[in-house]
Amino acid sequence: MIGRWLPGAAGAVLVLFACAGPPPDGTAESGAEIAGEPLTPAVDARYLTHLLFAADDGTAFIGSFDQTAEGEDLRLDYDVRLAEGDAWRPLVLSRDTVSVARAAWRLLPTPSMAVRVGDAGQIVSLRFGEGEDADPVRLLAGEEVSVWTGPTGQRESLGIAALQTSDGAVPGILFFRRAARALSIPVATTDGQTFVFADSLGNGLVVHAGTLRQPAVAYTWLHGVDAAWGDVTLEPPDPGRAGGEAAAWRFEISGTTVRGSFRPLASEDPGDGTLIRMEAVVNIGTEVLDFNGFAATLPSP
Repeated sequence: MIGRWLPGAAGAVLVLFACAGPPPDGTAESGAEIAGEPLTPAVDARYLTHLLFAADDGTAFIGSFDQTAEGEDLRLDYDVRLAEGDAWRPLVLSRDTVSVARAAWRLLPTPSMAVRVGDAGQIVSLRFGEGEDADPVRLLAGEEVSVWTGPTGQRESLGIAALQTSDGAVPGILFFRRAARALSIPVATTDGQTFVFADSLGNGLVVHAGTLRQPAVAYTWLHGVDAAWGDVTLEPPDPGRAGGEAAAWRFEISGTTVRGSFRPLASEDPGDGTLIRMEAVVNIGTEVLDFNGFAATLPSP
C-alpha cells in the first residue's frame, strides 16, 4: 500500500504546481483576461491537464488541455468530450497560439468554453455551449476528497462534482491530473490507461494500469474514506478470446478484500482503447458495489 486510510478532506485543496508561481485570482470568462497577470517569459515547458468525470447513470466527460510554452508563445490544444448515446460528443476542439502568460499551466477560456477559477486558482467550473441555439453543459467541481502525487510526479486528485445539462445536474466523481515537463528534458514515460468509476452511493475508484517499470496503482473513495494503493494486481482481458468473462479486466488489492472486474458496455466498440465506457463490479468482503465509468488513455507531457 502506498498510502494509508485517511479521513476525507475538510475543504478544497489547491491543485497547483509549486513551480508555476502565484496562482491567478478571480474568474476568467470566455474571451476575458485575468486582471493583474502580466505577459512574461516562462520556462519552455509542456503542461497537460486532464479532467475525467464519471457518474453512476453512465454520464461521462473528459477534458484534455495540452499547453506548450516556448519562447513568447503558448500553444493550446484542447479536446473536451461528453458521452452522449453511443458516441462522444465534442464540446471543445480548439487549437490556438497566444502570448505566453506567467502561469502557463492555467486553463484559458475559448469561444466555446468559459473557465471559472477560485481565489486560489483552483478550477470551480467549466461552461460550454452558451448562446440562444446552444445546448449548454456545465462541469461543477466540488470538494476534493483526496490529493496525491502520481507515479511519475504529476499532481492528481479525486473529488465530488456534478455535470449540468438541460436535463438537470448529475452528481459524480471527478479525477484531476496535471503534469508538466521542461522541453529540455526528454519524455521519460509512455501513454497510460486510466479507469475512472462512480456508483450511486457516491463512491469512486481510479485505477492506473501498470507498465513493466511501473506497477498498477489504485485510489479509492469508499463509504467516505479515501486510500491510495500500490500493491495492485490488474489483469487485462484475454486477447485470444472474446466476450463474456474473457472480456473483463480483473483487479485485486493485495492484503485487502477489495477485488473486482470491469468490462466495456455492451454497446461500446473498444476500437483502439483510447476512450471507452465501462461498467465495474467491486467486491469489498461480502459487499458488492456496481459502478459505471470509462477508460481513457492519457498521454504524458
